[in-house]
Amino acid sequence: MAEFLNQVAATCKCMVGSVVSTLKKSFSFQGRASRCEFWTFLLFDVIVAIVETLLLNLADGSKLGEILFWIFAVISLLLLIPLLSVAVRRLHDMNLSGFWFWYLTPAGLAVVYVVYILGMDKAAERLIDRIAKVGSSWLGWILAWLLWPAGAPIALLLLFLYAGQTGDNDFGPAPVCRKETK
Repeated sequence: MAEFLNQVAATCKCMVGSVVSTLKKSFSFQGRASRCEFWTFLLFDVIVAIVETLLLNLADGSKLGEILFWIFAVISLLLLIPLLSVAVRRLHDMNLSGFWFWYLTPAGLAVVYVVYILGMDKAAERLIDRIAKVGSSWLGWILAWLLWPAGAPIALLLLFLYAGQTGDNDFGPAPVCRKETK
């Protein structure tokens, strides 16, 4: 039993360290983030949202509920920045540009087109070329506009599940998820 409690304590310590590390790198969109860092911070973000929702439901209709609503709105907005940062760094771990985060949102096809027009990322050019080659150019675009909102977030989720590249890549050295024992 003591060994189990030691493992739980070590895991919690690692998770807290990972969240603190992510919060310290909130405005850094450079470098790489491990799967451990990304999913730990996402779990933290979900737990914060659940706690906020429960407290808002308990204080519903009162002046305290109104005050809590605005406090929690600010907290949620502040946590959005590190979440975006760790998501971009997670994509960097797979040697993908941070633009892929914006590409793989429901409105991402418009982002791809704007990035293509501005010539900011080679991946957008390849994607536009592939869409244009499906049947006729109109068929490719119609299919893309119909399927993109449903498929893009699923593709983003699957990307976050993949292991990153081992060793150095274009975005820096491989990240290490610290697992402390004892």
